[in-house]
Amino acid sequence: MNNLRNLFKLMIVVMALIITMGACNSNKEQGSDAKKEAQKKAQPLDPNGKISIRYVEEDSIIKNYNLAKDFNEMKTRLTNEYDQAGRRLSDQIANFENTMKQKYQNNQYTETSYNADLQKLQQLQQNAQNELEKLQESSYNQLEQSQKQLNDSIQNFLREYANTHHHDMILIKEIGSSSYMNPNLDITDEVVNELNKRYTKVAPKK
Repeated sequence: MNNLRNLFKLMIVVMALIITMGACNSNKEQGSDAKKEAQKKAQPLDPNGKISIRYVEEDSIIKNYNLAKDFNEMKTRLTNEYDQAGRRLSDQIANFENTMKQKYQNNQYTETSYNADLQKLQQLQQNAQNELEKLQESSYNQLEQSQKQLNDSIQNFLREYANTHHHDMILIKEIGSSSYMNPNLDITDEVVNELNKRYTKVAPKK
């Protein structure tokens, strides 16, 4: 009986090994196929096998692409709105504090009325904090969405441009970069012109 049990266990182990080896071979084959497919896609687009590279200047796109201009205008507008709200709420609290001070100096307070005004002052401060936090969150969400739209717009166009003009790579020369790039490879002006042709400004919601 023990010999049968041992034999049965051995058969299970062998079957498990066979299944594992088969799975490994299958994964290797799939990995090999995926690698070959990736290599095919990575072949230079130029029919002569040469790698074609161009670049655009980030600073120039931000300054001249109308969508980027709108994004910068939005950042300025939201910052101003936040600052204005902060000053308005700060003035409101300061005015109420001055009113309390005058009442105190003129002996117009009873203990009950002073506590009531003190509670109102605390509520004003809490309301101001809540309003500014809500405004800050709203501004952040708008900027995040607009930044994504801007990035997607540029990346999608560069991908399409590269395919159309048979370029393997389009680099973005960042602001302040000290890297040297041959000016003959600069396609910034053409890219900006094409981006602006496609861009239609949408009026902000009121």
